[in-house]
Amino acid sequence: MAWTPAPQPDWVRGVNALGANLAGAARSIVSLREDDLLDAAARATGMDEWGDPWFREPLRVLLAALEDEARLTVLGRILARVEIQRTLQNRLAIEATFRRHPEIGEQTIESPVVITGLGRTGTTLLHDLLAQDPAVRVPMQWELMYPDPPPEAASYASDPRIDRVRREIGVMGEADPAFPAMHELAAELPTECIYILAHQFASHMFVGEFNVPSYAVWVMTADVTPAYAYHRRFLQLLQWRCPGARWVLKAPSHLSSLPTLFRIYPDARVVITHRDPLRVIASLANLMATLQRMRSDHVDYGSLVAGIAYGFAELVRSVMEQRRSGVVPDERIIDVRYQDLIADPLATVAGLYERWGIHFGADAERRVRQRIRRPADDGSGVHRYAFEDTGLAAAAQRERFALYLQRYGIPGEV
Repeated sequence: MAWTPAPQPDWVRGVNALGANLAGAARSIVSLREDDLLDAAARATGMDEWGDPWFREPLRVLLAALEDEARLTVLGRILARVEIQRTLQNRLAIEATFRRHPEIGEQTIESPVVITGLGRTGTTLLHDLLAQDPAVRVPMQWELMYPDPPPEAASYASDPRIDRVRREIGVMGEADPAFPAMHELAAELPTECIYILAHQFASHMFVGEFNVPSYAVWVMTADVTPAYAYHRRFLQLLQWRCPGARWVLKAPSHLSSLPTLFRIYPDARVVITHRDPLRVIASLANLMATLQRMRSDHVDYGSLVAGIAYGFAELVRSVMEQRRSGVVPDERIIDVRYQDLIADPLATVAGLYERWGIHFGADAERRVRQRIRRPADDGSGVHRYAFEDTGLAAAAQRERFALYLQRYGIPGEV
């Protein structure tokens, strides 16, 4: 297999070497023990009401996997600690706000638009295009990382948390200069619901960042209804003082939880994007390997590729059966092929509005056109990957996905 990571910056190698020289002391210096994390979050906020305790089980599973499976470097432990403790502190602050303002729980979430599909199939592009409509509400990166106090319309564009998140995101680009070309991440860009679900510690976000197979199995097999119930609560908080006509949400991971999604949002409008899985496997494997390399010096690229290929095949088979059998309401789902989205993005957006019976206003159309014309090269480089790098046999994978490719008329790209 041909995956070769980019050289690590000197400061990353230096930090990790320091930890190695301390002969395992990093575990005590940067603790990932449950009690230490909970106590630290409580001390930092002066709060101790956690709300629904359901999150404790997935948190324990995640922490055990981080210790036993992820083979974290010192930087990896620091990133894990910062992310988990920030999330725990958010939980405490959110619970306190709901106790002070129980009326937030009366907010309605009507007919949210939910974009999903296999990773790397155009979900980000479509989300960005739909976000151009000034009537819609999309979750921005900064408010999902720091949701409390709830954002307010008057200060939404100037909130000081925006600069804070810009600095934090910058660390990822400094830790691996190849990352910005793979996935556009910015404080003021729409982002994925994985950051919301992370507050219940039932999120594919951690699966992408760390090699944690036991936690991945837990997330894929558990009843995550409480996580989606919390997702709704989170949106209520965000829209309380900064509403929009409707939410437009996005996460590839929603594809594996469609029955739960519709249980919490029975009037959801779901869009599923489709692209050649062989192309997708190569792209996602490269991205996940890069994310894990930021946190560990031991990336098993072969196992990562095999897991993605197997998981994607099972996922598309499961979703097709759910739609055929009526387990999920097929009439509330619209399919968008990646090739059609790229060929005519404006027509794709206009077609969705027409299907939903929503007026596609002149201002929204103008802004979508401007977004389409915006230069793609922002200086971050090009994400380069190839299916051949995966070591998989193209013919065997093509056969594995044959029914899916035929069902949605997906052209091959490999």
